[in-house]
Amino acid sequence: DDNNELAGTVYPTEAEAIVSQKRLILEYAKNQLRPQNMGGPYSKNLELWSAPGDSEMDVVQNKVSLVHMNGSSRDLREGFNVNDVGYNPEIYVGDEREKGGLRVVRDGEGKPVKPVFDIQ
Repeated sequence: DDNNELAGTVYPTEAEAIVSQKRLILEYAKNQLRPQNMGGPYSKNLELWSAPGDSEMDVVQNKVSLVHMNGSSRDLREGFNVNDVGYNPEIYVGDEREKGGLRVVRDGEGKPVKPVFDIQ
């Protein structure tokens, strides 16, 4: 079955998948997601950070650190094919576009700056 075969010759790592989509993710953030916060003069300072899969609540509760995603498509291994990964962006509607979105504070190493807490 061709649907289960990779287009490339290597299995992409999570980091490679993210880095391969980095330009698309940053462009989406500054032009579509929240342009008032991430576009214009702010766009040159955007960084991309990763959290473990399915960890949104753990991130909010300061239970996990984030990992800075360095690099560009030049850093991808030979045999990597961008067709083996994809990007499914979060879409904000209505007030979410102006006020919404998950926002957390981390230090320069991606570690929480506030203590862990539980959500009641």
